[in-house]
Amino acid sequence: MKRTLLPALAGCLACLAFAVPAAAQPAFDFEDIDTLLEDNALNDAANRYASVLLSFFPERATRLGFSSANSKLTDRSASNNALALNALRSVKEMTDQITPSQLSKANQTDLLLLQNALAADIWQLEQNRPETDPLYYTEAFDAIYDLMLKKTTSSAQQRADLLARVNALPQVALQAQSNLIQPPAFLSQLAMERAYYAYLSFDEVTDFLLQGVEDEVSISQIKRDGQTAKRAIKQMFDWFKSLSQEQNTQDFRLGTEAYAQILKDRYQITEKPAKLEKKLQKEFLSAQKNLALALEPFTMETAEEEVTVVDDLNAKPTVQQTPAKTKKKGKFVPPSAQDFYKAAQRVAAAPAGGDLIRALSQDAASLAQFFEQDGTLPASAIRFSVKQMPAFYAYTQAYLFVPPFGNQLSPSSDLFLRLPSGNKLARQEQLKKDFNAPVRKLLLSGELVPGRYYQTVAGKNLSAIRRLYPSRSLANGWSAYAQRLARERGYLVTDEDLLFLAWNEYRRAAAALVDVRLQTKEYSYADALNFLVTENGFEQEEAETLLKDISAHPAESLSYIYGLQSLENARQKYAKKEGKEFNLSAFHSLVLQAGNVPPDQLEKEIKRLKK
Repeated sequence: MKRTLLPALAGCLACLAFAVPAAAQPAFDFEDIDTLLEDNALNDAANRYASVLLSFFPERATRLGFSSANSKLTDRSASNNALALNALRSVKEMTDQITPSQLSKANQTDLLLLQNALAADIWQLEQNRPETDPLYYTEAFDAIYDLMLKKTTSSAQQRADLLARVNALPQVALQAQSNLIQPPAFLSQLAMERAYYAYLSFDEVTDFLLQGVEDEVSISQIKRDGQTAKRAIKQMFDWFKSLSQEQNTQDFRLGTEAYAQILKDRYQITEKPAKLEKKLQKEFLSAQKNLALALEPFTMETAEEEVTVVDDLNAKPTVQQTPAKTKKKGKFVPPSAQDFYKAAQRVAAAPAGGDLIRALSQDAASLAQFFEQDGTLPASAIRFSVKQMPAFYAYTQAYLFVPPFGNQLSPSSDLFLRLPSGNKLARQEQLKKDFNAPVRKLLLSGELVPGRYYQTVAGKNLSAIRRLYPSRSLANGWSAYAQRLARERGYLVTDEDLLFLAWNEYRRAAAALVDVRLQTKEYSYADALNFLVTENGFEQEEAETLLKDISAHPAESLSYIYGLQSLENARQKYAKKEGKEFNLSAFHSLVLQAGNVPPDQLEKEIKRLKK
């Protein structure tokens, strides 16, 4: 990119000239000047992009840490969509004019991240979400909780911003009714469910707004505002319900071309879906074999118990007791999800009585100490809190981790847990499923240390672009890698731990394979359900949950596997090159310094940082 030298830059060069004797004055280095100008051009484009998000997508801006957007909800109108699209295209033009070869090496990667983020946003706007995506409107519910879940420097300002967003919900409901034109019925059903949960739990938002308010007039007004917002949510629920019952609607599946675009822009995965499907088929087979190995100790225990029963009856067994599934020598018989369910029911136990939040906090502190003493990771200050999850999220998930993010001035990290309700037996069963010992270990290692939380803390000095627009594939891959690292270093060590880890990876591999087949229209919804339930033994409810996630977040499950493989491949090559000098902590330090870059840039970034 050609630019005129700025006067200030010329002045600095003049100062340098005075500092060097005339006889030794070096030649004018135009390459350094070009690099400086291109780096500045990249910063200008990044600042313009942030301004567009702040102006047109305040909900996104809040999640990036820009608090000035906290009092607004995104305008979900065709006009706002068109203006935002033009603004983002102008930013894209700025990035297209930048010459990558003239950027510093680090900024070349930053440029890729910025271009990917821009491309993903532009493509999504071109799909005209106000008319086609009911879930776009339910994102307003998350925007409400974005303000409730994070610590702020001023609780009064926090409540004021939250109230402003609550009061904007009726406008969102009106826009949903006026904009949506025969969207996919299945997505309408998902939006209807989210609206239902938001309605049932909305009183917790009103209660949050009433904290510290003593004036009777203000209390009455807040309660009225809360009721108005609830009516708007009910209005959305009714509208989504009617849309979900329409017959002549769009197919919620993306198709190969659109799916490939999401893979490339949102997840930085450049391989074609057909090639990915073959890889994921191999990954699923590998996950089946790992699950079979992890099940062996429990299958043997079952066989021993059966023989013991026969002995107790003083009867000699006529047939050798074996597991239900047998295999011929050399032939692998894959396990099913049902095999895991049976084993898990026998070995999983509910947490001991007492305060679950306190117990998990203590477990997390112990884990942090474990890895600090292990020396596998660079030392870093560990500080997070465990809290009760809001009811809105508790309907659909057992936990929610909210890490420090983006440009946040008062960073905080909170892990929210679903605390069960109902009678004692129901609570015990829920705790047994959500927070038995192996599940807690996987949760802590994947989300906290050495998982997402630790990665975020270790990357606090990353460039603004890497903090604001990271690669989701590498972020998700790091979480999966952290769990494998916990196994490798001896934190996940018991048969129960290894069983639940193998199940976690088996479940993810199945979801990723279904994801690519469903979104490329190789599978119908019925085909996908049949693959999970009939062919692989998933419970109906769990299979439906997986399919809902795949429909709402295409390629998300696939990104875990892709990111994990990128990290493991980079580690293998780094270890081979280092030979006897290989140090695992040093490798992790380089990865954390690189941040969540596009997966195919990871090895280049490691080499650059090593130099």
